Amino acid sequence: MVESGIDDLAALDRDVARAVDQIERWREDLRRDPEDRRTHDPFENVRRVSAKSTRDALGDFTPSAADIPWRDALMQWVAVLLQARLGLADDLERARATVAPRGPFNGTPARLVSWREAWRGIVAARTTGEAGRWLDAACEAGSSLPALGRKSATRRVEIARRMGFAHPWEITVPVSHAVLRSSAVRLLDVTEDLSIAVRREMGPDAAAVAATLHHAMAREAGDGWPARLSTRWLEEMFGALASGMPIRLPPLAPALGASSFARALYDFGFAVRIGATPSTLAFALARDPASVAAHRHGFVFGSLPSDLEFQRQELGLGRRVAAAQARLLARTALLDVRIQASRILLGDDSAPAPTDQYDEIGVRLFGVRLDRRLRGAWPFARDDEPGRLVALLQAPSLRDTLRNRFDVDWFRNPAAWAHLRAQGAAPAREPVDGSALGSLAESLGRAFEEALG
Repeated sequence: MVESGIDDLAALDRDVARAVDQIERWREDLRRDPEDRRTHDPFENVRRVSAKSTRDALGDFTPSAADIPWRDALMQWVAVLLQARLGLADDLERARATVAPRGPFNGTPARLVSWREAWRGIVAARTTGEAGRWLDAACEAGSSLPALGRKSATRRVEIARRMGFAHPWEITVPVSHAVLRSSAVRLLDVTEDLSIAVRREMGPDAAAVAATLHHAMAREAGDGWPARLSTRWLEEMFGALASGMPIRLPPLAPALGASSFARALYDFGFAVRIGATPSTLAFALARDPASVAAHRHGFVFGSLPSDLEFQRQELGLGRRVAAAQARLLARTALLDVRIQASRILLGDDSAPAPTDQYDEIGVRLFGVRLDRRLRGAWPFARDDEPGRLVALLQAPSLRDTLRNRFDVDWFRNPAAWAHLRAQGAAPAREPVDGSALGSLAESLGRAFEEALG
């Protein structure tokens, strides 16, 4: 027998949309003030969309042939929301741990700082030496995070298996977690030699993790950017081209270097894919829990600062300066990509990284081992990490399509934006060819070789 209301997919879809909006707002508030979220229930009045019984009922329900993709998308969302609801306490506990002042910072003034404050200090530091003191504080401030992560991972694996999934990642991305891991390893492998060459360019600082992270802000590539990072800057560049699309951006971080602008462009590209979706499309079809398509757009827009033509046309720089800045930002992007691959390998819920693997990946990323006090705390795999990896590997294909069809300055071409809008009309939930991910990793490696070789 079908559970009451399951046969009304439109009503269930509206409840799913409401729940997703409420959980997203809850998480935004959690980042701002964990203490303020203790008594708020983001699933109030929409609990059925986060129940295994609802998912089971959807599986037993046979809609019309045209509505089968809608039903399947709703089943996926219910599974994701069930994980989210049962993980609220873990999320709150972790958020509170990240703002607790537990790490001694041996700077001026000396004081106890939180995990969150310490990581902000690393990238905002005036010198690499100061960045090192902030990293040491982070190692102490995050002492409780590994245990919290293990507890959350155990819960997530158990919930996934009760729903018939071999791994939590498979709820959102239809690829085995073994394939995702092997793709991440392949990405590290194909960019290994280039990473070593880039570290040589950095000189003595390459032997320090904090210094590498500090340099990744690309402060040296400072020509042409506005003094402040704001939505106005994005509107001046793309406002007319993105007219009519509801662009919802997260709060933009302060501009600490050129990489801050690359991250803002990533957020903008993500929002463009979401904003291009017709309002008439059912929510479960319009939004994908893994956000693969949106992340893919994000990576393409986020790569613009490492594009010579963007540096010349949008920042107004001469060819020599533009080429130098684009290369610096490509170096930062290479580190980001390799850290992202490492999140998959070190943040696997079902396979916590042993010490020797953590040491090995630290050396591959930075040329030196990561402090073992960070194991289990950083790099940390976000809920949508599998979707991010797939999108990252697919992004060069979208970028090449835009450049080949609409020229190297596609970001200024109304026809290219019409193409992006048209993509938003398709359901966001896409099939993923796991067998192709390895070759996509090699293509991404070649793209970096062209930018940095």
